[in-house]
Amino acid sequence: MDLTSLRYFVALARNLHFTKTAQELYISQQNLSQHINKLETHYRTPLFYRKPKLQLTPAGKALYDSCIKILTEEDNISRQMNDIIQNNVGSLSIGASQYRGQYWLPLILPDYLKCWPNINVQVTMERSEKMEQLLVSGDLDFFVGIKHGDDSLLRFIPLMNDKVYMAITRELMEQYFGEETDMIITKCSNGTTLKEFKEVPFMRLKSTYRLRMLTDKCFQAVGYKPRQILEVESIDLMISLFPYSLGAFFCTGMRVPSLKTAHPNTYFFPVQLNGKTLLNPLGIVYHKDRFLPRYAQDFMERLKSFFASFENSSC
Repeated sequence: MDLTSLRYFVALARNLHFTKTAQELYISQQNLSQHINKLETHYRTPLFYRKPKLQLTPAGKALYDSCIKILTEEDNISRQMNDIIQNNVGSLSIGASQYRGQYWLPLILPDYLKCWPNINVQVTMERSEKMEQLLVSGDLDFFVGIKHGDDSLLRFIPLMNDKVYMAITRELMEQYFGEETDMIITKCSNGTTLKEFKEVPFMRLKSTYRLRMLTDKCFQAVGYKPRQILEVESIDLMISLFPYSLGAFFCTGMRVPSLKTAHPNTYFFPVQLNGKTLLNPLGIVYHKDRFLPRYAQDFMERLKSFFASFENSSC
């Protein structure tokens, strides 16, 4: 069976939308329909329900799972051959979260691209759960983030344990603690359970974010619901509002150096839960069956060195 038809089928199965898929593949809807019809004729069964909305049939679901394996193996063979023949030409698809990627990508990519000028790097910024799906479907080589699921196909290389901090301006501290401000700062400098900040307002990420879930546990442990004045999708919005001293917010250690520089009158208190500093484990997640050429392995080694030096400098 034509591999092109299989690739088109996988794309349509992922999007479940003919127009969007055709645009993504730079082909006409008619051309896409012809490839799907050819597969349905070959296998003598419908692969999609067309109404009331486009959905995979049981046969389509079975074919999709098989296609992922077939195309992954084909991509692996092509990559291995390319790695043998010319190891300095190819493409690399990496994933990163918006939260951390905006920090580390500019610090790693320039030198990497100078070393590998003929590598086309494609960056996808999504949440870790979504990037796990993209790994399984073969759309990513690896991503830097958190491994959420227990999929046996995925492997995790630890990079660092990113500490969780509560950030608060001195102005906000003085507003709520008055003459006790310096005493509270000293008390919390090595860590806080958040018990002291019951009256302080907070700006927070939405409840589906891991950082939010972690800090929710801390509030539950000290027995109060935080005064939440703002709930957002992006930490960047909270950072832009931070100088106005509207509320405290949570971030991880990777953000602290730049925030300290931009906001010198700010305090960052490590958050503690059950007597331990709250940590967000960060690593490289990849598919165990996906062949990674030398230029991909080099990028991973650069990641290891970068995060090791960052973690050591922040200790």
